[in-house]
This record gives sequence, C-alpha cells and structure tokens, in this order.
Amino acid sequence: MTMAKKNLKTSETAIIKRSEIKLNPLNPKRHSEKVIKLQKKNLQQVGFLGGIVWNRKTGNLIDGHRRIYAMDMYYGYDGKENDYDVKVEVVEMSVKAEKAQLTYMAIGNTKPEKDLIARYIGDIDKDIIPDLGFEDDELKDILAIADDNSNGMVEDALGDFLSDDDIVTEGLAETQPPAVANHDTPTKDVVSTDTPQMDDEAKKAHVKSIKEKTEKLAAARQQSENAYTILSFSTADAKAAFMDIVGCNPDAKFVKGEDVLRLIE
Repeated sequence: MTMAKKNLKTSETAIIKRSEIKLNPLNPKRHSEKVIKLQKKNLQQVGFLGGIVWNRKTGNLIDGHRRIYAMDMYYGYDGKENDYDVKVEVVEMSVKAEKAQLTYMAIGNTKPEKDLIARYIGDIDKDIIPDLGFEDDELKDILAIADDNSNGMVEDALGDFLSDDDIVTEGLAETQPPAVANHDTPTKDVVSTDTPQMDDEAKKAHVKSIKEKTEKLAAARQQSENAYTILSFSTADAKAAFMDIVGCNPDAKFVKGEDVLRLIE
C-alpha cells in the first residue's frame, strides 16, 4: 500500500505596500541598469506575473529584487513618494534560513540551453528578441545554431541579428571598438569593413563548434544533477546515530557521499 505524501508547506499570497519591503543587502544577484530596464520593458509588455518572495519576519526580499527595481522605476518610487501595491509570496523564516534560501535561489539560476532555445526562437517575434536578456555572444550562438538547423530559414526571418558581421572568429571581436552603450537594447559588436568574413565552410565549422560546446555543457549539467541520492531512516534516533558516525551535525539535511565512502574504505 502506497503511503500518501505529506503536503508540502506553501507560501501565502498577499498584496502589500512597496514600502513594507526591504531590499535585502545580502542579495548575491547583481542587476545592472541595462538588465533592470529590460525587466521594466518586459513588465510593460506582459504585466507583472508574480513570483516575488518576501519574509514577513524580517521584511526582507528573498527573491524578486530585479522585478522590484523595475517596478520602482516604472512607478517612480523613491521610498516616500508613489507607493504602490505588490503581490508577494509571504514566508516566515529565521534570519539564518533566509540567508540559506537567498543563496539557494541565486545559485539555482542556470544558464539557458542554447540548443533547445534555437529550436523555437524562430517562432518569437524578432522585435522582442533583443529584450529577452541574452548576452550578445549568447544570442549570436543561438541564432547561428537555429539558422544551421533550418537551412537558412531563420537567417531570412531574423537577418537583423544574424548578419555575416555578427559571426566572427574567436578573438576578432575583442579587437573591435565597442558600440555606443544603449541600456534598452543589447549592444551590437562593431566589426570593421577590413575584417575578413567567414566563408560557408568556416561558418559551418563555427556552428558545429558551438553545438559541441553546448552538448558538453548539457551533459556535464545532467551528470551534476544526477550526482546525488536520498538516504532515509525509520526514526530520528537512527538518523542521529548515522550522523554521529560520519561526524556531521545531526540536524544537517545533506551529507557528502565522499565522507561516507571514506568510512567504508
């Protein structure tokens, strides 16, 4: 007979005033003005979709700083004027637990799978693509893969982003003068007319290299995600005895497998 799973603890959704929210000074994520303006533009396009996590005990944000920065910019909030309502997920955590969750949410942010995005990026309105937050080189790689997969169809649809000037050999782009900064859209590398262009074979080799790197990163990420197992005990006393043997804090939720292996050996 299968035992029913205990319901997971869930947050409480509430609407509070912006003035009740403290920006967490320990937030490990750093958001540039360019990224915040992109977030503001996204909010204006699709609205606020939620997901902000706020700790009632401390008043600190745990997740959602970029969205708050962007909404502050949109509403003109300065700490006193133009206070506004914010939908938040309310949790109640100790300062210690808050720091742990703040770190987990920062480390949990992963880089996008370029090969996967390349499969559907041609379906996205090309006017929106610069506002999705890609790094310049990241977007070029994705569009190069997409164009190769579709035999040129993506290049026809997204020619503004996938010109010959955009596909340069490694090292060449570093020698070019930077474009004038524009915080609303990703900057484009400036390539001089003297720069030798890639022929078809070189472009294919470049795309192949990008794909190989993407596949290796995906495989490595998959291996990391599978590098764990769950060990359970019938009683708390049994767990405490095990933790004592391996020399770990009995309240710890994780134990390094290598520590257990050393005992076995």
